[in-house]
Amino acid sequence: MLVLNGNGTSGVAGSTASRLLGRGYASATATNAANDGYATSLVLYRPGWAGEADRLAKDVGIKVVAALDGRLPAGSARAQLVLILGAN
Repeated sequence: MLVLNGNGTSGVAGSTASRLLGRGYASATATNAANDGYATSLVLYRPGWAGEADRLAKDVGIKVVAALDGRLPAGSARAQLVLILGAN
């Protein structure tokens, strides 16, 4: 899983990734999104991963879940799930 800071708040992706690892997720790599102006947090997933995306969204309190549509965030080439942390 890739955890992207999309809101510009320092450390938010790293702390979220650590929390997810503590909850039993196998991997969570934190980095910055290419854009730090995301207004809303969202979970993106590859085909076949909708159930895990829903679980992740529930675990972190995010309401927006969508399939990756080909416009992959930087660094997500191998990630099945991408969590983008927006302003809310």
